[in-house]
Amino acid sequence: MKPHTPRVIALVCACATTSFAHAQQATSSGPDILTGITRLACEVTLCLSSSLRPNECSPSLDHYFSIKKYNKHGLDWAATVAARRSFLSRCPAASDPGMPERIDAISRGAGKCDPEHLNRSYAATAYKWRERRHPYDSSAESAWASYEVHAIPTVTLDRLPAYCVVYNDHAWTHELSVRYVGKPAMGGRWVKTVDYEAAQAKWDADHGGLWASGWRFSLTDPRHGSGN
Repeated sequence: MKPHTPRVIALVCACATTSFAHAQQATSSGPDILTGITRLACEVTLCLSSSLRPNECSPSLDHYFSIKKYNKHGLDWAATVAARRSFLSRCPAASDPGMPERIDAISRGAGKCDPEHLNRSYAATAYKWRERRHPYDSSAESAWASYEVHAIPTVTLDRLPAYCVVYNDHAWTHELSVRYVGKPAMGGRWVKTVDYEAAQAKWDADHGGLWASGWRFSLTDPRHGSGN
């Protein structure tokens, strides 16, 4: 957990006051109560700065992730990021020291740096295999080989993209970090940092002794190419 600066604490309090505590006060319109797009922008800045997201975050998150821009090829990610950044900038705190960088990090990384998205986007197939020799007779020179091959799901990307590093490691981010378990050719995947030690220990236990048993691993099927 990273410490919050006074300004972020103030933003959290402001968002909580204007959204959560006053969610039922639909008729309130005092000067200290944020409303409309301004309120949603502040809420989503808060909600996307933590993995702890109460149900009250749902309206602002739904609005934020509905902001999408398209071109003739489909989703235009650069334009979508720009539109989401513009929306976040509607929060009055957006121009405060450190906030423009925070907003940029959120607009680029939110929704793309959690384990589910990373594991889905970079999913692939790896292969656990070993060679078996089958002698025609008692002479080793007469043996022929075949492979015992098992396909296993894996995630090939084992380092966070730069925009995720900025988003996850920002000083104002609360417990968004993720870590990679295992190896790309051996069924690796992303997990939340809080789950890393248990997941890595299980991966180590599952793979202990496999090399000694003749198992090898690769991202290519050894029957169709050379294994690694």
